[in-house]
Amino acid sequence: MPRLAGVRERRHQPFWDSLIRVTGAPAAPVPPSSRLFGNANVGNLSLTNLQVAGQLASDQTYVILSLRCWLFFEGTNARTNYQQVTSQLYFTLNLGDKPQFQAPIWYTPSGGGLWGFDSTTPVFTLGDPTQEAILKLARPIVVPVRQNFNVNMEFFAVGTTDALTLLNGGAADDQKVIMFMIDGLQTRDVQ
Repeated sequence: MPRLAGVRERRHQPFWDSLIRVTGAPAAPVPPSSRLFGNANVGNLSLTNLQVAGQLASDQTYVILSLRCWLFFEGTNARTNYQQVTSQLYFTLNLGDKPQFQAPIWYTPSGGGLWGFDSTTPVFTLGDPTQEAILKLARPIVVPVRQNFNVNMEFFAVGTTDALTLLNGGAADDQKVIMFMIDGLQTRDVQ
């Protein structure tokens, strides 16, 4: 169906991409530095909801109002995975070739997800599952038409402790998810 000329709609729509989503060891090791919102996950909704690598489809614009990261670890090494990732993972949000925001991952709680405690299977997630527990930006970041963006995720070991050792290995029952989300207002054509 063709788009309606001169008619656009604005909606609240988060966009996400995943660094890792696996049980046990990943097929390919997680490197010390990775770029999200690129080519690797496009077409797999469980990993990303972008339709085009590195930018929004068509003539869409976006206003980023908040940033979130969902960490989920379950299984034998859940506590250790959580502690190591939150202390060693840093991110940089880039728009074009310019960094827009940089912080350790613990600065961007997810504001949703599992919550509670079960003494038989510990589950760890980043932040309380409430809207108050998200990073709301002091100033919105505007993504203009056809502007590329990415999030660079970098691990920095603490002494001899390296989060990548468990992420790239660990027990067969270890579930590991690291998902980054930009949250805001999308403007798109009406069809």
